Amino acid sequence: MITRKRGFYGKIILTGILRAETGLRIGAGRNVGEIGGVDSPVMRDPSTGYPYIPGSSLKGRMRSLFEVYIATKLNTPDEFFNKDIGGTKIHACENYEKAYNCPICRVFGSSGTENFPARIIVRDLQLTENWRRKPLEEITEIKQEISIDRITSKTNLRTVERVVRGAEFEFEIIYTIEDLLQWKDDLRSVLTAMHLVEDSYLGGSGSRGYGKVKFEISDIILKLPEYYKTGDSKYLLRVTKKEGERFRVEEILKKFDELLSDFIKVLEGGEIRNEVQSS
Repeated sequence: MITRKRGFYGKIILTGILRAETGLRIGAGRNVGEIGGVDSPVMRDPSTGYPYIPGSSLKGRMRSLFEVYIATKLNTPDEFFNKDIGGTKIHACENYEKAYNCPICRVFGSSGTENFPARIIVRDLQLTENWRRKPLEEITEIKQEISIDRITSKTNLRTVERVVRGAEFEFEIIYTIEDLLQWKDDLRSVLTAMHLVEDSYLGGSGSRGYGKVKFEISDIILKLPEYYKTGDSKYLLRVTKKEGERFRVEEILKKFDELLSDFIKVLEGGEIRNEVQSS
């Protein structure tokens, strides 16, 4: 029997850059945008007018791809996708004990008959400072698309706004360590989901070439419980590269135990070091 007590052993924070490798569209709906003649404007921060990526969009995409990945490994897709949301089949564990042992629900959360809160938070992604300095007209582009009805051959012209190729957004993903026996698997799951997004797409019109993105991770930070009480930097560990360099997702997955060796030592009862420097 799994108790419902949620432990707290610290937080692991991933920060870095998400770069649009092709045009990127996170649609807002025509009634939200204030761009004349555009059928599908991008999401914009109402306080700045700049495009942004809602954390829910990235988290949802990570989860959906990871669900397919896990279902395929288990070879039980029909049983695995057990919940229907608006005609779309998803996976959701129905009780706390199943969610606790599920690599998807314990990371991304489950709202079955017994709620299991997500262990990760994905913040909204705002443009980097360099991109916020650019004029708005250089950050997005208007693209005309023609759709053709395959039955009647009738054409329909529409205009779509998208963020230009090369645009960079700052991301932050926070993972709460609730179980010392699960955190390594959970963190690998998060990184795997990010890797799957890179080789798929984010946002709309992915099959037409939109939404190819790459993550570049600048910092991996472990904040131990004592840090939140004292603010003492000895309870904060950091994995980082040399100035100006960033990790690729696959690099961290390949060298997980090596790069996070000090995290592992501390969380398994080893010595604390203030900072971990990767060569």
